[in-house]
Amino acid sequence: MYTPGIKLGIEPTIRLDQDNEAQPDGVLLIEVALEANSRITDDDYIEGALELVAEIAASSATYDLYDTKKAYKRNRIQEYIVWQSLENQLDWSQLHDSKYISLQTDVDGIIIS
Repeated sequence: MYTPGIKLGIEPTIRLDQDNEAQPDGVLLIEVALEANSRITDDDYIEGALELVAEIAASSATYDLYDTKKAYKRNRIQEYIVWQSLENQLDWSQLHDSKYISLQTDVDGIIIS
């Protein structure tokens, strides 16, 4: 389903800050016209606080859950999902007051963000 003003990206490059560029497995980007916090630059990088970033992690799970997560928190990425494929575990965090809060499933096994 396509929603005007919302873009899904696969393996984009995010310019987080002077020292960090990330290439997550997927992102959700809401266009500036809809009052988004991020944008696509003229050189095709994403800058700003994306609404959602997703990673599929096997051997990189420790890095994605700690170092990458810190960089995303510092740059106000609103939601961060890490699928730990070897552990068959999903970690979904949402930014609240400069801290990531882990979202849990409801009684039906659904995560609502």
